[in-house]
Amino acid sequence: MDAMLGKTTESVNDCSHAERPRRAVVRARAVGVAGACVVAGALGGGWTSVRKPPTPAPAHASASASFEDRLNNARSNGMYVAQRVFGWPLYGKVFMIMAAMVPLVLAAAAVYRHVSEEEWGASIAKTFYWLNDVPGADSTAEENWKSVVVAQLIVFCGMFTFAILIGVVSDEIASKVDEVKTGNSKVFEQNHTVILNWNEQLIPLLKQVAVAKSEGIGFERPVVLLANRDKEEMDATIEDELQDSPPLTVVTRSGQAHNAEDLDRVNAWVAERVVVLHDDGENEDTVESQKAAAVLNLRSGGGITGGRGPNVIVQSPTRRSEIDDGVALAVDLTEKEGNKHGEFCVVNGTGELSKLKAYSIMQPGGSKLFEDLMLQSNDSSEFYTYSHPSLAGKTFQEAWRMFNTTTLVGITNAEGMILGPSETDIIGPSGAVIVVADNKSTIEADIAKRKGSNKNENIPPPGSQHLTMLRCPVRMPAPRKVVMLGWNEESSSVLEDMLVLAPPGSSITLINNYELDKSILKGNTNCNVKHVAMDAQKRATLEQNRVHEAGAVLIMPPTDSDDATQDSHALSSIMQVAYLSKRADTGHAPHIVSELSSEVAKRVAEDMYAGIGTVDVILHDNLIGGALLQVSANTKLAGLFDYLLEKQGKELYMRMYNEFVTENDAEVYWGTICERARERDEIALGIMRADGELAISPRKDKRVRLNPGDQVVVLAEDWWTPTSVKAKQS
Repeated sequence: MDAMLGKTTESVNDCSHAERPRRAVVRARAVGVAGACVVAGALGGGWTSVRKPPTPAPAHASASASFEDRLNNARSNGMYVAQRVFGWPLYGKVFMIMAAMVPLVLAAAAVYRHVSEEEWGASIAKTFYWLNDVPGADSTAEENWKSVVVAQLIVFCGMFTFAILIGVVSDEIASKVDEVKTGNSKVFEQNHTVILNWNEQLIPLLKQVAVAKSEGIGFERPVVLLANRDKEEMDATIEDELQDSPPLTVVTRSGQAHNAEDLDRVNAWVAERVVVLHDDGENEDTVESQKAAAVLNLRSGGGITGGRGPNVIVQSPTRRSEIDDGVALAVDLTEKEGNKHGEFCVVNGTGELSKLKAYSIMQPGGSKLFEDLMLQSNDSSEFYTYSHPSLAGKTFQEAWRMFNTTTLVGITNAEGMILGPSETDIIGPSGAVIVVADNKSTIEADIAKRKGSNKNENIPPPGSQHLTMLRCPVRMPAPRKVVMLGWNEESSSVLEDMLVLAPPGSSITLINNYELDKSILKGNTNCNVKHVAMDAQKRATLEQNRVHEAGAVLIMPPTDSDDATQDSHALSSIMQVAYLSKRADTGHAPHIVSELSSEVAKRVAEDMYAGIGTVDVILHDNLIGGALLQVSANTKLAGLFDYLLEKQGKELYMRMYNEFVTENDAEVYWGTICERARERDEIALGIMRADGELAISPRKDKRVRLNPGDQVVVLAEDWWTPTSVKAKQS
């Protein structure tokens, strides 16, 4: 054949000698590729390990059936190997993808070399660049149409291979990110805030912390939450609830507050403060014992590490007897010499807030007053403790005049906290006092401006208002006609508090379907109690008992249902009273007091009763969250909130305008009202206007006019008891 083509034997031999090195290179590359495939297969756990054992084919099996079995077997092998590969670490998956690309590159290079007459090296390089979309690789510069077509096909195939590689890498990154987000690893924060357990006050507390952080009142470090709940669920709930709040970093971990290992996971022993919430567990004794264990671990850990332990703030719904107080026992056991503990305090209040309902019934607007003082916000006043050398050794009479834009309400000394002290009480050597202010900077500005002087031209001299106050006696409040709709576990306590506050001639009617103990219906010398055994949710009951003619209505929904059901019960009662009052068209509507669980329900209640009457809505969780926040920021305030919510000690009251001004008074300085209040050993904190507008701690150099219906907010021993409301005698 060579002779027929005109080739001689010599030329053929020369050609053969020239091709031998090139074929040797090709064979070497093929051997290398095969070796790589063998290694990859070995890393993958073997290809033959998943091969199905051969089964004897039936005598009647056809060749097509045998081929289909082999195809299915190969598909199963491929799927299994792919699953094994994608279970490897990232570097293993990338290696397998690159190994799988080797035969593809060689095959594509062979086709391209055939149509372009390029050398093997150039063909492989171009094919690799095109398949992997390497920058600078141009697939449009080919000179003939065949190479152009092949080049574009290679680029098209490369879209899929490169997409697989990018998909694997991005999936690995995404999985690592999810692992970090949903992981339960140790938190390496220090001087942070740790919150243990989850309950209904958690979200209000976090919202308050976010506001406090935005106002520069501590909490600069992240908040770490440890609760026995799913981490992803906690993260989703917190993100949803705090989306309208100022920025706050909250790190969550799943675990148990009483488990020392879980406490170590959130680095609790090096935290600045640890807030132990009352868990939403069903068994009260179990919850209390777990809180005691958490406190024991936290205070023991502080001694073990050799450093100062965190401040520990424990939430307690009710005051427990000494024999049942496991938390107090844990504190006593850890009080050992050498242990450097942080501050410890208990925030009572869930049970104590029953008094706020009674207070709001007798003094409309009471809930708004407490919200203003207990909730952290940009437009409200709060309690602060403050120390300054210029205050040390001064009497309270001298010190309170040094504060122009804020209000001094108490002092702290070796004997503890004194809220509403007498004029002669002395401030301790540290100059520590308790002040009501918009923020701490206003307190500092007051002190800096006075430079230790207590002279204030806007405050009359001590004793100068004595004769004026003799013409402004404290008046006996008018009798109250109160109706309580419904009955729950808190009702007896609220009834007791209302009886303490009720002026002479008052009456309380209980409307519910429960059989009440006769001792509850005794009343006292100032107020009688009557029980009507009827369904309080029916309009006919309310109409028959003339509820819309009462002075005040307290709604007590059953507590054996969820929050939404309780809210619907309360809103339904408000709607019935609103309808009856509007239909009567007498110009009178009772003041309504109700506890609700959400801001939305509160807005609905206020809108429903707007233009008809006044309503005090108590957001229980918000108030408790606010108290926890302020005590967490300053543990010295724990005793203060006990004072305000207990039955003993100085309390907040609202007195009518004509108990501070005479008919001849037009506008007077607020400093003058403050001095007049001191004539009764009281402290004037602000003004509740007749339209419900509240101004706490006005400037003492501001002129104010008190009109009929206005009330002055005071810190006083009693509301109307004759022995305590007389003006001081000279």
